[in-house]
Amino acid sequence: MKLTLAEELLLLILRDDTGKPMVDGTRLNAALAGAAIVELTLDGALRLTGEDDPSHPRGRLVATGTPASDPRLSHLLAVAEGRRPKDAVSRIGGASDWRNRAGNLKEALLEDLAEAGLLTRERSRILGLFPTTSWKPADPGVEAELLQRVAAAVVGGANPGDRTAAVISLLNAVDALPKLFPDADKGAVKRRGRQIGEGDWAAPAVRKAVQEVNAVMIAVMASTSVAATAGS
Repeated sequence: MKLTLAEELLLLILRDDTGKPMVDGTRLNAALAGAAIVELTLDGALRLTGEDDPSHPRGRLVATGTPASDPRLSHLLAVAEGRRPKDAVSRIGGASDWRNRAGNLKEALLEDLAEAGLLTRERSRILGLFPTTSWKPADPGVEAELLQRVAAAVVGGANPGDRTAAVISLLNAVDALPKLFPDADKGAVKRRGRQIGEGDWAAPAVRKAVQEVNAVMIAVMASTSVAATAGS
């Protein structure tokens, strides 16, 4: 089974012990929105305009007419059309998105991963009153292979492929990468994640899209941190 970037993100971000994400919901929605935009760019359904495109302003996402490789992302093409990557991510995964596109995408992905036998859904109640759902690995080998691929690049210094580099960059943008490698030096892990995000691992337009996506996710992360500090 070929996993999308968003599915890989979910498998890595969900804690094995609790079945809950290791980042808050705002960051997770931003990460999934970013993964969707990068996926559509990598598979050619979206392109990022450059200086030599007289029909569109520079740095905008434009649908190419190529179908999305993941049908679950098809409806996002119209949302991204004509927008900068960071604006598309905000539109899909931001707090102002009343349609909750990222939340709906997350639920669809979790259901599909469970149906594929990669996750197990566990329902319980907090204090016996409030329903909660956790998603624990049903096939640990798949996540282990993903983690090994990420570790080879982040800890081992190997050159990642384009999809692995995209996943690493997205994980680093929401500060999840160090959590995957708690025994490694946190600063070194973050530096390596940033280095990979800025590296020469894909076409310039794809790298630019990833960098813009990362910028908006880092902004989201900063805003949630400020809000948490103000409320404490």
